[in-house]
Amino acid sequence: MTALVRIDPKAVQFAEDFSAHRKNLPGASLSWLDERRAKAMEAFTRVGVPHRRVEAWKYTDVAQALETGLHVAAPARGPVDVTLLADPFAASPGNTIVLIDGFLSNAGKPVQGVDVVDLAKLDASTPDWVKQHLGIYAVGDDQPLGALSFGLARGGVAIRVAKGLDASLHLVFANTAQSGVSVQHARVLIVVDESASLSLFEAHNASAGETQALVNLGTEIVLGKNARLDHVRLQASAPNTLHMTTAGGRLERDARYKGLFVALGAKLARLDMNLELAGGGAEAVMHGVAALAHDAHADVTTVMDHASPHTTSRQLFKSVLGRETRSVMQGRVTVREGAQKSDSHQLFKAVLLSERAEADAKPELEIFADDVVCGHGSAIGALDDDALFYLRARGIPEHEARALLVRAFLEDALDGFTDEAVHDALWLPLDAALAQMDGTK
Repeated sequence: MTALVRIDPKAVQFAEDFSAHRKNLPGASLSWLDERRAKAMEAFTRVGVPHRRVEAWKYTDVAQALETGLHVAAPARGPVDVTLLADPFAASPGNTIVLIDGFLSNAGKPVQGVDVVDLAKLDASTPDWVKQHLGIYAVGDDQPLGALSFGLARGGVAIRVAKGLDASLHLVFANTAQSGVSVQHARVLIVVDESASLSLFEAHNASAGETQALVNLGTEIVLGKNARLDHVRLQASAPNTLHMTTAGGRLERDARYKGLFVALGAKLARLDMNLELAGGGAEAVMHGVAALAHDAHADVTTVMDHASPHTTSRQLFKSVLGRETRSVMQGRVTVREGAQKSDSHQLFKAVLLSERAEADAKPELEIFADDVVCGHGSAIGALDDDALFYLRARGIPEHEARALLVRAFLEDALDGFTDEAVHDALWLPLDAALAQMDGTK
C-alpha cells in the first residue's frame, strides 16, 4: 500500500488511519475480508476525496468542505438523547434495529427467518452469506466514498431475510455530536433471498454539535430471484454534518426494488446509488423529495445498469429550495449490449423559492441496444405564476396559495407510494422544513 502516500492532502488522514489500524479493524486476519478491504482502499486512493474536478462530483465538492483533524467515532458511552432514538415510522409494524454513531446498539427482538449480524464483531464464525456479499458492491472507483466506508468500517449491520419470508424492519441511525471533529465509517448489508420480501424503514437522526461530523455510510443490497424490497428513507442531519451514503446492489430475475427517499439536507448530503438489473424482469422504482431550508445541500446521484433484457427502471425526484440552498439530481441509465426490451424513464424537477437557491439536474442515457424505450427530462424554475394567480383570484391569500402549490408539487412523488401511516409520517418533517423557507429573498 505504498501508493497511499501519494493521495491528496484531505485523504491522507484516511490513509494513515488504515495504515495504523488495519490490523485492529473488525475481522482483521480473515483473508477474504483483508483482501476486499485492501482493494477498497486502493480504489479510494485512485480518486481520493471527491472534488469538483471529478465529473460525478462537480456539484458536490466534498474535499472543499471537509475539515482535517478528524477523529474516528467510538461506541457511545452513557445515555443518548432520546430524541435521537425516535422512530418516525413507529406506527408501522416491524422490528427496530438501532445504530448509534455507526455501531449496532440494539438488534431488536429475534425474528425467525431474519438474521442480524453485528459487523463490528466479524470473526471466523461469520455466516457464509455475509462472506459472499459483504464488500462486493459500493466499493469501486466510481463510488470512492463507498470504498472508503468499507475499508475503514468499524461497525454496521448485516440483515438477511430467508427464502419465502415476508418481513418488516426499522433501521434507526442516531448520530450524536461527539466532542471534536468526528468521522464514522459504517456498512449496511441487506440480503433478501428468493421469493422473500422486506419492508425497510430507515431514519437518520442527528444532534447539532459545534464541530463538523462526517457520516460515511455504505449500503449493499442483494435481491434474489423474485425478491422484493420496499425501502423508505428519511435523512435529517445537523447543519454542520457531511452525510454521505453510497449504495450499490444487484437484482436477480424478477426482483423488484422500490425506494422512497426524503432528504432534509445537511451542510452536504449525498445519496449515491448504483443498481445492477442483472436478471430479466428485474425492476427498480425510485422516488425522492428534498425540502431544503437555510444553506442546506442535498445531492442524489443514481446509476441504473440494465444488464439483462426486459428490465425496467423508473425515477422521479423533486426538490423545493429556499434561501441559499442547493439540490443536485444526477442520473445515468446504462443499457448494455443485448439488453433488449429495457424500459427506463427518469424525471428531475425543482422549484426555487428564493433567488439565491440553486438546482442542478443532469440526466444521462448510455444505450448499447436498439430495441429499448428510454427517456429522461428535467425542469427547474419558480412557482407557476398562472397557478398562483388562479388561487389568489379565488380568495386564497398568497402565502396559503404558495404553500398549496409547493405541497402539491411534492405530493406527486409521494402519493400512492406507501401506505397512509408512512405517508403522513413523512409529511411531518417535510411540513416543518417548508415552514422554515423564506420565498421572498
